[in-house]
Amino acid sequence: MYKSSFGSKGQIQFANEHEYYTFLGYLAKSDGSTSIVWEHNENQGAWGSEGRIQVHISNMPNIGQLAITAGNGGDVISRINCNEFVENICTNHGFNYGKNQDIIKIRQTIPLQYQADFDKGLNL
Repeated sequence: MYKSSFGSKGQIQFANEHEYYTFLGYLAKSDGSTSIVWEHNENQGAWGSEGRIQVHISNMPNIGQLAITAGNGGDVISRINCNEFVENICTNHGFNYGKNQDIIKIRQTIPLQYQADFDKGLNL
């Protein structure tokens, strides 16, 4: 499934399917540079839950247009608020919450014509 923009404010946008599947490969590599989280902020008085990509490195590759915000301290250097995107990759592509992903499971959801893009992301 490809969608050019995720979120009402376009927190994540991709020019084409190649960028989308490259980014999925990058997120799937489980090298500690990113993690997928669903924060239940409503328990702390906020409007509601937030799906986020937490970034744990300062030199994340530039794939697509990402609305990156400051981290929350600790090992989270920055983050991307992206409820729709997180829901999409967990529901449609087999991503898990946390830093560790099942590359084999995710790869099975990638159309054959985008496997090379996915592999490119894995190697970034």
